[in-house]
Amino acid sequence: MGVLERDNPGIKDLDLAEAAIAAWGTDVLKHCKTSLDRLDPPKKWAGSLRALEFVRTLGFPEDWAGERDEKPDPFLEVEGPRPLLPLHAYQRTIADNVRKLLRGEYGAERRGMIGMPTGSGKTRVAVQAVVEAMRDDGFRGGVLWVADRDELCEQAVEAWRQVWSSEGARASRLRVSRMWEGQPQPLPMTELHVVVATVQTLESKLSNQLEQYGFLADFRLVVFDEAHRSIAPTYTSVMQEVGLTSLQKADEPFLLGLTATPYRGQDEVETVRLVRRYGSRRLDSGAFLSEDSEAVIRELQDKGVLARADHEIIEGARERPRFSSGELSLPWLPRRVEDRIARNTERTKRIVEAYEKHVPWNWPALVFATSVEHAQTLAALLELKGIRAQAISGGTRRQTRRRAVEEFREGKIKALVNYGVFREGFDAPDTRAIIVARPVYGPNLYFQMIGRGLRGPKNGGNERCLVLDVRDNIETFDRALAFSQLDWLWDLDRP
Repeated sequence: MGVLERDNPGIKDLDLAEAAIAAWGTDVLKHCKTSLDRLDPPKKWAGSLRALEFVRTLGFPEDWAGERDEKPDPFLEVEGPRPLLPLHAYQRTIADNVRKLLRGEYGAERRGMIGMPTGSGKTRVAVQAVVEAMRDDGFRGGVLWVADRDELCEQAVEAWRQVWSSEGARASRLRVSRMWEGQPQPLPMTELHVVVATVQTLESKLSNQLEQYGFLADFRLVVFDEAHRSIAPTYTSVMQEVGLTSLQKADEPFLLGLTATPYRGQDEVETVRLVRRYGSRRLDSGAFLSEDSEAVIRELQDKGVLARADHEIIEGARERPRFSSGELSLPWLPRRVEDRIARNTERTKRIVEAYEKHVPWNWPALVFATSVEHAQTLAALLELKGIRAQAISGGTRRQTRRRAVEEFREGKIKALVNYGVFREGFDAPDTRAIIVARPVYGPNLYFQMIGRGLRGPKNGGNERCLVLDVRDNIETFDRALAFSQLDWLWDLDRP
């Protein structure tokens, strides 16, 4: 925290402590343990009894002892129905197309893909379509739902709970099993059973414990969330193990892909591979007035499903790094360049000043930082300005991360500052501002990031969302930042 003390000479010890909490959360004492050696700190934190006794002795809040990594229950059983808001017209069209696929109305075709903008409800649509097929069309399952991160999996579990409670078959129970974080093996039920799994756990179990998990090959539907990732080798291995082949067979499971970005990057060859993987069938066809992605977003904004975007630019850093040929196609800058930009104190100062100028104190704001250290620094500086903030990264323990997200949704944390975590699978409809302080060059990836704040009033969000972009000038990197290609999104002449 030396930088904070140097740049804020009037800082008080309590302010410094609060800034440290913003940077490290409830793990703050763990990160300062070398300074506590003479006090005999606990060897284990994470809410251990020794850690609790230690923080109580020092007069600190109990949550400074850290939090236990508690696993979610291995499964849940859901009774129905409980009322849920009806689908929008475009969602209804897509759900009906999914049911047609599961009823075999597309002939031999057993694959399809749903492409919908972030914030327009693709998970709800897919889950409701399958629930209705179970309830009304004789489709009994099971369903294998695959994603690549815990947050996406938990989001899917919650969607299945909500939709079955509202739309499920009366007097029937649906079992939804979690298959990640070391959960026990799901029961080998193949009817009215949804197994939600990370692709990493699934690939490991099917490779090393096929006898115990072979029942998954009898499931009748496989869903790949964030389908633009599904041409990766890990997904290909999983497909083979559950009976999906490059040449479709009449007895193979149905395959459904969900994506907020219907194309993988800007590579035409990979785009073709992705579309072919799902039988070249777009189940969102006919749901919108146009198939042009820009027109679809405008249509959903006009309907109030997506928020309109206001835009401000923060001047960033000027850099002249050298790049290898392989680095020129990355959606991000190489880590070494990001780290150097992140250490630019003037750039960081301008970000904090822009936040204070443009973001009202009571608005929930999601910040995409340039590095882990940058996220911690920004969170600490915002905390010193009286804005309750928390830094999150891939290295943050899951339980700490979950708590921070819950407090953000509850309005206790106003600025959630993350590095490399919340571009997918993050759902907080009240988010009013997005600050993109990490240079992004892929338009698809960028739109996923700002889409965290583009949920409109018809989907529980807001009329408008403020997007603040940092404009870094990276010489010798002959590509424009992604936000410069989206001027149409914040056209101020539109109502």
